[in-house]
Amino acid sequence: MTFDEIKEELQMSLTVARGSFYKKPEFGHRFKELRNAVASEYTRQKCEAYAVEAVQWMIDYKHMDSVTATASYDSEDRLFLHVEAISFEGRTIEFERFVEVSDVH
Repeated sequence: MTFDEIKEELQMSLTVARGSFYKKPEFGHRFKELRNAVASEYTRQKCEAYAVEAVQWMIDYKHMDSVTATASYDSEDRLFLHVEAISFEGRTIEFERFVEVSDVH
């Protein structure tokens, strides 16, 4: 795969909800499960874990060497997620998105 194809696959993995592709129901992210989760440290950590989980297949297939996800609260009901992935050729891919969660109130 070319670097641009790897970048596209990473972006798709983090923008397409799991279960959206009937032939690959395991593909995609589970961020929608956080919509009803209370805004907490646990939810923030879960968001990071879901991001890594969504692109784990790329590590398994040797498209990526490593993936790091960092989430922080942008507001009371929204996380800002930053994902940094390193390809096997050593190039960095960064991706950012918002993930909605429930307000603590």
